[in-house]
Amino acid sequence: MKRQRAREQENRIPRDTITSYSRPFAPSLTCVACGTQAERDNAKYCLVCGKTLSEDYQPLDTLRSSQHLQGKAFLVENAETEEITDLFEVNRNTVSEMAWASFVYSMVPYIGVLFIPFTLIVGTYGVGVAIRHPKAGGKKLSLMSIGLSFFVLGIQIFLWWLLYIIPELSGKI
Repeated sequence: MKRQRAREQENRIPRDTITSYSRPFAPSLTCVACGTQAERDNAKYCLVCGKTLSEDYQPLDTLRSSQHLQGKAFLVENAETEEITDLFEVNRNTVSEMAWASFVYSMVPYIGVLFIPFTLIVGTYGVGVAIRHPKAGGKKLSLMSIGLSFFVLGIQIFLWWLLYIIPELSGKI
């Protein structure tokens, strides 16, 4: 038995020397994803990347074969993911949004001082709307725009004071 195996080993052609000339009628199975030649004539899958040899080339085959992802499904729609909660409060209170926009306009130097009273009035009304309709939200945004508008009012008064005082200081020099 050992002699028979030894004779078969001697008569066997090494894999490196097998070409299409030594097997003229054997179909050449080449993986379209990675380019590997199949070792068996009846191979169904590529030994390197795992792609089905009967399939045609797909646009992502090269990427999938480089990551060894052939045959794995990428079904994101069917995957169960936990629901991502919104980091920001949903605001359906348009009055508080208007108060915030007015506050943003009040930060314009010098001329923004005209928007501060409007911010205070609309922000107060936005708090009232949020109290009457709690599901609408916007109470925090209205209160924030009111509170920050007092800070901006102080900065605007300082800027107007600088506009008044600088000409007086230049006259004394």
